[in-house]
Amino acid sequence: MKKPMYAVLFSIFSIGFVKSQDRTSNPLLLQNWKLNKLDTYIYTYEVQDSFDTKTPGIKFNKNGKVTGNLSKATSGYDIKTDLPNKTPKPERYLGSWKKVSNSTIAIAFSSNTSMTGTFIISKLNSHELKLKKVFSADIEKKLDSIRRTKDISY
Repeated sequence: MKKPMYAVLFSIFSIGFVKSQDRTSNPLLLQNWKLNKLDTYIYTYEVQDSFDTKTPGIKFNKNGKVTGNLSKATSGYDIKTDLPNKTPKPERYLGSWKKVSNSTIAIAFSSNTSMTGTFIISKLNSHELKLKKVFSADIEKKLDSIRRTKDISY
């Protein structure tokens, strides 16, 4: 009688643990996020009370919609080197997001591809969100070779 009871308890705790690892279903994701830092395709956001139109950020809605204050998609030039003293004003874009796995989401903006793609949620708590952009294997291989030659931290 004790063995089945332990098996049931173990199953309940295992299911509870797996459920707690599901970051995409976490209500903390459904907040207003202000871009705090961008480092080699790792986006670090901090929570903000209201969705400010003057700062880059993103807002996830429960219905699978996402609103982004994003920089205009660049067309082949680097904003930091071409416009060193100007910070581009973010523009409002509407898109969608969906759960890919327990810690991965896909975001799509039809009119701005800068934030379109698959992202791993590497950190999510009440005040910080970290999204790491995922690339295909061949692109990751190219990025790894660039990182080795240019000593870019990932």
